[in-house]
Formats: sequence, structure tokens, C-alpha cells
Amino acid sequence: MHGPTTSERLRRSLWTAIAEDDWAQADIDAAILEYVREARDRQVPLAEICRSLRVHLQQVGLGLSPDRYETIARHVTALAETAYRGELHGRHTNLTVSLPSVGEEG
Repeated sequence: MHGPTTSERLRRSLWTAIAEDDWAQADIDAAILEYVREARDRQVPLAEICRSLRVHLQQVGLGLSPDRYETIARHVTALAETAYRGELHGRHTNLTVSLPSVGEEG
């Protein structure tokens, strides 16, 4: 039996962050980093990754007010952009995760 997919882990992390109103979690960072890494491996452009993340957020955040949804979407997008550039730092660790630049072999 396989564990949860990257998308499932992302949705769980989003749900937890929304439920607890806590965006300073290493879990959400790790889930977004993993999601972005897999998408980059498939050569998905950043804009498409961000659109996909918004869809996940819409699925998880049904019932959020439009303002709250947009605030969370901006936060998730900023994390994705940072991860895509390879500059996402762990919140509860002093390690920096490095992804190869676009066009580099990993």
C-alpha cells in the first residue's frame, strides 16, 4: 500500500493551516516545496503551479470569505515562488533547501 500522494499531503497541510489559522508551520512549507519540486521535475511552468495550488486551496477552503481566501492564496503563491527559485528556508531548522535552477540538471 502506498502512502498519501504529494497532492494529498498538500491538501492536508492546507486544511490544518486553515483550521488552526497557523501559517508558520514547517509542514506547509515542506508540502509546498515537495509539490513544486515534483512539478518542476515534470517541467511545469511556475504560473501553472500557482494556478494548481489555488485549485487545491479552493477545494480545501470551501466557505472561506473571499478576503481570507485571497490572503491565503497570496501566502501560498509566495511560498511556491520562493520554492521554485530554490530559496525556501525551513521554518524550524537552519537548513536551506536547494533546488537546481531552471535548465540545470539535478
